[in-house]
Amino acid sequence: MNALSEDNIVVRTLLNVLDPSTEQRDACTVNRYAALKKLRVSIPSPVVENMYDAPSRPAHIVVEERLSSCTISVSWSDPCSGRYNAQIWRSGLARDAAVCALTGRAISRGDEVFRPRAHDFHVPSNRHQMILAATLDPHAEQAVA
Repeated sequence: MNALSEDNIVVRTLLNVLDPSTEQRDACTVNRYAALKKLRVSIPSPVVENMYDAPSRPAHIVVEERLSSCTISVSWSDPCSGRYNAQIWRSGLARDAAVCALTGRAISRGDEVFRPRAHDFHVPSNRHQMILAATLDPHAEQAVA
C-alpha cells in the first residue's frame, strides 16, 4: 500500500515536469527574470531620500594600491556586503549623488569616482559604493576603520 502511494508521487512529479501547470510556468518565469536581473550591472543604486537614512560606512576599507591611472586595488570588509580582498575598482563618473565610502564626503553627479568592477558572471554586493577620486593620495595607503 505504501509502495503504491510512492509510485503515485513519482508519477505525479514526472507529469508535472513534462506538463507543468500555468502557475508553475509563471513561477519559473518570475524566478528566471529575478536571476537575470541580479546579474545586470546597470541596476540603479538604491535611492536615499534623507541623507541620515543613508547606509553606514563599512567596517573597514583599505586602498591597497593604485594599479594604473584608472584602477585601484581595495580591501573591503563589511558585515552586510561581505569581505573582498584585492578587489579591483575602476574610475568613472558618478551617475547620481552619493556618499564616499572611504571618507563620508558628499559625491555630486559627474564627480570622478572609483567603483567596484563588475562582470556579467559576477556582480559584487558592494557594487553601488563609490570612492571619490579626489580623496585618494597616489603615494599613500589609506584606511578607514
